[in-house]
Amino acid sequence: MTSPRPLDPAVPGRGEGTTGPAVTTPADPAVLAPGAEIVLTVALPHGSITVDDGVLVLTGDVDTRLCRTWTAQRPPALDVHAVDAREVTFLGSPGLALLAELAEERGTRLPLWATDRAVLRPLRVTGLDRLFDVHRPD
Repeated sequence: MTSPRPLDPAVPGRGEGTTGPAVTTPADPAVLAPGAEIVLTVALPHGSITVDDGVLVLTGDVDTRLCRTWTAQRPPALDVHAVDAREVTFLGSPGLALLAELAEERGTRLPLWATDRAVLRPLRVTGLDRLFDVHRPD
């Protein structure tokens, strides 16, 4: 199976047993709210990265393979104004680098929602927590 091109309207074979990344967007950008950004999702069996209306949503294992796939698919002018990492189970150094890059691009503290030690501890140990306005939902 070849890797799908970025921003394909639909990717067949997505789901259980898929070995390649799945990249999806709505078939018609007009269905989005006015001013909303196009949704971009990079999904592997163990984790995913999605941007929906400026919110970067991380789930599962944010590891080398997922971040490498994301970097290859990411549009150059992507405006991320918040990060939702509540569903992250593992945050490797490539995930930390991705978050640091996003915070640097923004130029101010980036709001980040996280509930689990899998995200909060690596951010604190590396000192990257100072780049984010960390929120811990109850």
